[in-house]
Amino acid sequence: MNALTIGPFAFDALRLAAVAAILLFTSAVGFLARRRGWGDAKNWATWAALSWLVGARAGFVLSNIADYAQAPLDALKFWQGGFSVLAGWITAFGIIGLVAIVRRNKAVIAPLLIAGVLAGSMHHGVISAIPPPALSLPQMNLLALDDTSVALAGRDRIVVLNLWATWCPPCRREMPMMTELAAIMPDVEFVFANQGEGAGQIIRFLIAEHLPHEGMLRDPEGLLMDALGAVGLPSTLVFDQRGTLVQAHTGEISRAALRIMIDTAKVSR
Repeated sequence: MNALTIGPFAFDALRLAAVAAILLFTSAVGFLARRRGWGDAKNWATWAALSWLVGARAGFVLSNIADYAQAPLDALKFWQGGFSVLAGWITAFGIIGLVAIVRRNKAVIAPLLIAGVLAGSMHHGVISAIPPPALSLPQMNLLALDDTSVALAGRDRIVVLNLWATWCPPCRREMPMMTELAAIMPDVEFVFANQGEGAGQIIRFLIAEHLPHEGMLRDPEGLLMDALGAVGLPSTLVFDQRGTLVQAHTGEISRAALRIMIDTAKVSR
């Protein structure tokens, strides 16, 4: 999977690439301002980055408004991911450019624009260089909550595989959304593979949170994490009807992002 670990923490590689692009942008602006004498451009870099972040998030939310209409506060959950790069650039340079013109400080525009192109190119290059993992649904059996053996592969339909545990806060937060999607998407099979916990503990959690039991399986020894190269929980993987991995996400995921992953799997059929 496209994820990295730093100490005890697991991060989605695409998110790290975005963070690196922002750091490159602010550093490049400071460098250019010093070398070329372009005024106080470095003081504008942080505001430009924040404008991009807000604009990119707003663009993503608006383009997936049907998902966020059901849970408006989810729009504020930046850590779930979901950003429109184009909307971010339009917002950042629109706001900063307008303010610079009004304040008669056009000298800051050039370094911001150059650094933006540099950071954007680096981000695009990193994204393009990260190949999708060549994975298929593992040929292995999991356990149902009644200890019945259940084959994971060979389902001949789109599968959303979620690796989770009851002790994992982001797993607990995203589970109601996932079970709701599972209930309204009969053509997609949701498999919730609990990692390393007993049936009793899982059932108590489901009852306490008023969650359904459908799709809940157990992976007592955590073999799926090794088989799929998952480095943290929660991990969500979407496979097409042939059992080939289409997309994967490490960390808490939003309803909109998960639906987009499922739509991608449908297109790949």
